[in-house]
Amino acid sequence: MQESTTKKITNTPKKYLELQRELSSTDRKAKFVMYLFSEGSREYDFLLKILSMGRDVYWRNSIIEKARASARGKVLDIACGTGLVSYQFASRGNTVVGIDVTREMLARALALRDNKYPKSDVNFIQARAENLPLRSEVFDCATISLATRNVSSVSSTFQEMERCVKAGGPVISMDFTRPQGRNFGAFYNFYIFRILPSLGMVISRHWYGIFSYLAGSIKRSRTPEQLSQIMGQVGLKKVEVKRMTHGTTALVSGYKTT
Repeated sequence: MQESTTKKITNTPKKYLELQRELSSTDRKAKFVMYLFSEGSREYDFLLKILSMGRDVYWRNSIIEKARASARGKVLDIACGTGLVSYQFASRGNTVVGIDVTREMLARALALRDNKYPKSDVNFIQARAENLPLRSEVFDCATISLATRNVSSVSSTFQEMERCVKAGGPVISMDFTRPQGRNFGAFYNFYIFRILPSLGMVISRHWYGIFSYLAGSIKRSRTPEQLSQIMGQVGLKKVEVKRMTHGTTALVSGYKTT
């Protein structure tokens, strides 16, 4: 038994062990997500286009349109990754705070700001979505994209987003979901569960792990209707669901009461 345990510890990736020591939180999923996305941040935006079949720009535009953030409004972008949504909000004159748990993703976002968006009013903070180091009722809207599957508690995440927005402000989630149509659903399942992991293996073992995780997380993900119920449970009103791209993604939104 002792020999088996020792072998298991020895095979644990060094990067994961380092993150275990660095992160004071006992949230094991947060540590796993940090490890998973700690490598490959430079390729993430390109591979997102592959994962989305080229629809990622349309999805971001849908978030911006739904938010209706006025120029110079304050936007909270949860799980911001490399900052694509954050910079799109900033390009419209908004002040943006991007939150992500993975340091390497934020480093990539900062590099993009220096190279492509030097005048953008965007600041980044490394933090868990379930415990935001931010004051209440500061932001005009809050968004989270492609990440409700990655947080440890969707309810706590929505609760924190609701806390941070001003009265009347929208809370918006956009994430992958399972398509409902039989024909397209069969194609999508083959693409997600067979093609993407194989593609990841061609790139690297780490990207194989990322794509395999993403495929599994989509399979296990909550439905848009379940997400809308959680939004209602944390106090958001006028909750709506909009399915997009043959039902592969859904925009779920609600508003903080006045």
